[in-house]
Amino acid sequence: MLFQEPPQPPPQPPPLAFRAAALNRAGHTIDVGIQAAARVSATVIIARHGVRLGRAGAQIDRGGGEVSVRIGPKGLKPLRKGLHVDVLIYWGASEPLRAHPALQLKNTLRI
Repeated sequence: MLFQEPPQPPPQPPPLAFRAAALNRAGHTIDVGIQAAARVSATVIIARHGVRLGRAGAQIDRGGGEVSVRIGPKGLKPLRKGLHVDVLIYWGASEPLRAHPALQLKNTLRI
């Protein structure tokens, strides 16, 4: 070979990271905590056993934020503390950021 291409640079780390997923029964949502190194828009998909339970998009500011994914009544009923769900975070890369956390409970009272 007369000309050889230079090696590809390694992919850059994502500008965000998954923090936690909390079940909020009063609000009918799963709240997903995300840490961000820069302002980024993200779409969060929650699934269980390959069945999509909900999807929400948000603009995450630098430092972090929370995305509330609304879950319907049929999807919310079997969920409880400790169950694992699939969290896919799409932020502009070809592959989403994936996490498989156990749900925590979020104690919020509506008065």
